[in-house]
Amino acid sequence: MFSGEKLPKSRIFLFLLLAFIGGVAVRSFFAPSTETVFILLTASSVVLAVGILRWNRKIIFLGALLILFFAGILRFSYAEIARPDLSDFYGKDLAIRGIVTTEPERSQSVQRITVRVFKTGKKEINPFQLLVTVGRFPQYEIGDEILVRGIIKKPENYKEFDYVSYLSRQDIFAIMFFPQAEKIGEGRGNQLLFQLSRLKHSFEKNLEKVIPEPHAAFLKGLTLGERESLPADLVENFSRTGTTHIVALSGYNITMLGRFFVNGLMYLTVPFQVSFWIATAGIMLFVLLTGASPSVVRAGIMGILVLIAQKEGRLYQMTNALVFAAAVMILHNPKILRFDAAFQLSFLATLGLIYLSPHIERRLDRRKKFKAEDPAYKDKPFFSWKQTLVETLSAQFMVLPLLIYLFGRVSLISPISNIAVLIAVPYAMVLGFITGGLGFLWGPLAQISGWIAWTILEYQIRIIDFFAQIPAASITVGKWVAIPLVVFYGYAAIVLWRRSTKI
Repeated sequence: MFSGEKLPKSRIFLFLLLAFIGGVAVRSFFAPSTETVFILLTASSVVLAVGILRWNRKIIFLGALLILFFAGILRFSYAEIARPDLSDFYGKDLAIRGIVTTEPERSQSVQRITVRVFKTGKKEINPFQLLVTVGRFPQYEIGDEILVRGIIKKPENYKEFDYVSYLSRQDIFAIMFFPQAEKIGEGRGNQLLFQLSRLKHSFEKNLEKVIPEPHAAFLKGLTLGERESLPADLVENFSRTGTTHIVALSGYNITMLGRFFVNGLMYLTVPFQVSFWIATAGIMLFVLLTGASPSVVRAGIMGILVLIAQKEGRLYQMTNALVFAAAVMILHNPKILRFDAAFQLSFLATLGLIYLSPHIERRLDRRKKFKAEDPAYKDKPFFSWKQTLVETLSAQFMVLPLLIYLFGRVSLISPISNIAVLIAVPYAMVLGFITGGLGFLWGPLAQISGWIAWTILEYQIRIIDFFAQIPAASITVGKWVAIPLVVFYGYAAIVLWRRSTKI
């Protein structure tokens, strides 16, 4: 590997990162004893030491790979061990006090709130996270201090859903259903999150004042990822047409928003280098506006990575940056690799945009290489149908096996419906931000902007409804279908990898 044709340093870096991620992945399925892992880690250190003493690059590389692989196993194991011991609380009827730490998840009849508990009765305790299910009203917000009384239960898995692991990725190991609840304070805990939450809710109210339903709910989904007030029939139409992702704040959506800013500014003759920094700043502000939740932060990172790839004009070298970003996120919270579908979908979609879209674009326009700095690039419209087609196919092709595995459902008209809908998404999002922002300044201006936004939203809703009515728009398939797809994708990845090294 290091003799004859040397492995490029960028590939070495990539393999080392993948070794760590692979260790986390293996540990998420299998649980070897800590003693065994430490023995293997020690052996790997010996291999690395021998390689250094002999200055044999092959042995050094092998030792480093093994060390990072077993380090990944230990990182996941530590996350498992670090969970709080709540055995003294399970099954007991307790009065507890805590602070709401994340945006509540609301449905038509209930709301689920994550509470950081710090006191039981009058006794201070080591804080832990508790998921509390209460009625739809009164509504609770981030920073509210609440007093609840009920039975604390240990989460249990459903027949086909690992609910325990799903909650553990958020460090939640206790739940409580419909306790007596009372708000006793507000503005507690993290003040930045509290202020961002207030800003977000004020922004939502600005939209609701000038845009009717369900369009306001749809726009809140596009701009803020809020889906609680979306009508059930519209949600079903999203699923049938494969357009649910547009209200999920994935890296794909944020990438589209950033790309829209870049294209629009370049259309106004703003240099690409300047447009890039403006779009990056816009994504950061967007992440803050939505509350800077972990999922949105991850999506923002993915979106910025695609912009960097476009800026550098070397899309293939962005694989290292993407894997590095994923490794950092996994190092912080190793459970997202297996149990966070939003992270998985966002990573795969972004990988498709960075790595697959150049191949699809070359097939469409017969050009050898896509470069963001191509002089012809600045002559493109704000958001062309071909660009939408390329990005949609790239992202959806990458996430297809995972979608089948998670939901067992495939939308046959997804590519067509996405092109028709996504071409209007950046305009709707930008007008949504303008409308919500103007609501803080002067209502009549917000009303005018809201009318324009309503027109675009009406078009999207009608298009989604039209495609959803097509017979067999969405079909149910067995999850086993994902297996041959993964095998095929693996083969395709090897082919693309080899071609990328020749570019």
